Amino acid sequence: MFQNYQIAYLRKNVKVKEARPFSFLRETVAYVLSQSARKIPHAAAIAHFDVTPLVEYGKTGAKANGQRDEPESSESRVRRAVRRIYTAFFVKAIAHSLHHVPELNGFLDYAPLKTGGTLYIAEDINVSLTVHTKYGVLRPIIRNPQNKDLETVASEMRVLVRKSRRTDPEELYREAGRVYLKSALRQLDISGLPALFTWLRSRLRSRQADPKLRSVPRDERLQVSDVLGATCTVASIGMMMSGHQTVTVIIPPEVMMFGIGDIRLVPWIVDGKVVPRRVVTVAATMDHRAFDAGQAFPVYHHFKRYIDDPALIYEWKPGDEI
Repeated sequence: MFQNYQIAYLRKNVKVKEARPFSFLRETVAYVLSQSARKIPHAAAIAHFDVTPLVEYGKTGAKANGQRDEPESSESRVRRAVRRIYTAFFVKAIAHSLHHVPELNGFLDYAPLKTGGTLYIAEDINVSLTVHTKYGVLRPIIRNPQNKDLETVASEMRVLVRKSRRTDPEELYREAGRVYLKSALRQLDISGLPALFTWLRSRLRSRQADPKLRSVPRDERLQVSDVLGATCTVASIGMMMSGHQTVTVIIPPEVMMFGIGDIRLVPWIVDGKVVPRRVVTVAATMDHRAFDAGQAFPVYHHFKRYIDDPALIYEWKPGDEI
């Protein structure tokens, strides 16, 4: 009784192998993305970038810039390794681009019956990364990568990815939900009621954590502060599969999300000739309520500038112009 009629029909007429209730993480993701799909008018731009200069610079390093060879030291070995981690380059290049186009970095409070709408342009550029784990996707945050050199960004990424693999997402996001619920109660925000019911239900039927994860020391796992406070998100499917692109769904109240595909070899036209080039596809999804699409165009030009001249990212040091 009182079940969706289509589901009731299927349950009666289709042989079911297993009924798997949603975990708290899955319920939360389903709720947030359903809200995003229903309420946010998404506008997506998909662009292909010739990243051959980036790949070549990553191989040759300072030599491509006409500098002398670096001595064989632990520092130079680290730098050489970092030059092959293109995701760190893309994260930093996106952060630099958002520094130049700040209205795309922030969060939107759209309340037509109360205040209308307010776009909060953030000074902090907190880039969350999607990391796939055994139990689901986590989004640890690199905070202000535009103010850090590439080696530091890559090092922080490695640490966060390693911690993500050692973290039970169910436990982490249940704690994050508790933090959000406290905020909702303080604000008397009734829109948090569905989240409250989801959180309470998860407490009644929480699954047992993986014993291997329970034994991981707390400082080797992600904390709530590692996943709350993002101002934009980067989904790099190129880290996980050979996929050209992904059209991303904005995670409210953020107003921008980037999807980065894998670097692939394709025929490309240069000076009227077909030549082999390394290409990556980037999809940028924006909340059309917050700004018109034309305001996002400068991000493309800044990002392409860093792709065409990788030294602007590879050799950047704190104190240099962004």
